[in-house]
Amino acid sequence: MWVLLKNAKIYCPEYTDDSDLLIVGVNIAAVGKNLRLPDFVEGEVIDLQGKTLVPGFIDAHVHICGGGGEAGPASRTPELQLSQITRAGTTTVVGCLGTDSVSRSMSELLVKANALQEEGISTYIYSGAYRVPMRTLLPTLEQDLVLISKVIGAGEIAISDHRSAQPQISELEHLAAEARVGGMLGGKAGVVHVHLGEGKQGLQPIWEILEKTDIPITQFIPTHINRTHTLLEQGIQFLLAGGHIDLTAGCDDFPVELQVPLVLKMLYQRQLLNDRITVTSDGNGSMPRYNEAGILIGMGVGSVEVLWRDIRSSVIQHEIPLEAALRTITANAANVLRLKNKGMIRAGYDADLVVLDGDLQVDSVWAKGKCMIHNKQPQVWGTYEKIN
Repeated sequence: MWVLLKNAKIYCPEYTDDSDLLIVGVNIAAVGKNLRLPDFVEGEVIDLQGKTLVPGFIDAHVHICGGGGEAGPASRTPELQLSQITRAGTTTVVGCLGTDSVSRSMSELLVKANALQEEGISTYIYSGAYRVPMRTLLPTLEQDLVLISKVIGAGEIAISDHRSAQPQISELEHLAAEARVGGMLGGKAGVVHVHLGEGKQGLQPIWEILEKTDIPITQFIPTHINRTHTLLEQGIQFLLAGGHIDLTAGCDDFPVELQVPLVLKMLYQRQLLNDRITVTSDGNGSMPRYNEAGILIGMGVGSVEVLWRDIRSSVIQHEIPLEAALRTITANAANVLRLKNKGMIRAGYDADLVVLDGDLQVDSVWAKGKCMIHNKQPQVWGTYEKIN
């Protein structure tokens, strides 16, 4: 199928003077001005009438097969459905497990990722969950990375949290070393995606590993770094040392200065908003609230829609340049995770695209060259979404 999108404001994520884009099959065939369909093909021409065209969003921390369970079996969150993801403008997800690796399994996570891939989006997964030692698909993390194509790293491994397995430094060292070698052998990023809670140690366990071993700082991606003021300051020091940090969107119960829009504004003003910063939704995970004694006092469910909501807010309300904010959920994520042909509008890349209306709301979505959302309405549904 050939599709020609014309008269768009294109952000690649950097702005370009080009206004037309040609999709052939699953790829972007050309980006330029005054493009035309060849006479020898039948295709569709869509006039975007000055709407904004950007790369499809990459959400690199999503509980695709459900999460939760901290308040008992009834608090387990359900699986995500395809249209929940595509309505949010997301065309690539990285699935992970969280606290519960008993009723949730790596096999379940892999099968759900395969299902979403069949339904039309791109999917990857992290091996493991909160606990250390890890539960993996094959006997070792190294084998998962080398032999299972969808596994791109380990995560989310919990530290500095009362729900973690309180891992020893030596256990984390071994895990990181295995992730690094497995990543090298498998041609993957091999990152360790580290969950950070409100615990006393913060990033200290990672700093100890970096001081004691030859493992590079880029092997770690600490997430939820905007959870507390102290953790955010530690994250900035980690960033300044050459590391990656991941911010969590949708944290409406956080102080406003710790929510993604104002954190991005602060980083931009301090000239720190670089290509090693990503934003993820923690979508479909449980959002438990604990008091100072560690007693559960409330529960919610994360939404994948908050990813673009928070990025859009940073642009509209806090005047972050669109290309700078957009990179955190497109090119940056693709580069950090080594996702080939993702995160940019460029000839030869996957045709993962989002059309934004004049208010920067998600209007239409293409995933691998197929229109998933048009005029804000799903064109492709998950297998069981339309069954009454």
